[in-house]
Amino acid sequence: MRNLVILLLLFGFVIGLAPLGWYQIGEMTTNTSGVVYSGGYEPLNGVTTSDEFVDAMNKSFDRRTQGLSTLWLYLVPIASATLGALTGLVLGRFGFMLNRNRTRGC
Repeated sequence: MRNLVILLLLFGFVIGLAPLGWYQIGEMTTNTSGVVYSGGYEPLNGVTTSDEFVDAMNKSFDRRTQGLSTLWLYLVPIASATLGALTGLVLGRFGFMLNRNRTRGC
């Protein structure tokens, strides 16, 4: 039963890392093309800047976009690992195992 719990816990954690990895890849890739700023900071309106600078300015001046918006990405691996472990415990209680006892026929 312990092997089933560990296997499902690891499987849930790895599956839960997929959205976090996708988000991090999106954050780390750069766009070097210039964009015209039209955000919350009035002195920069109409100035051509990089896309990363526009994102940084929008995040720093609009606090509503921060906080819980990306927190779920970090909680998904933990939640899916917990769900996998609980599933393994329930299946173990019902008699499911990873290995089978084979009997030799005569």
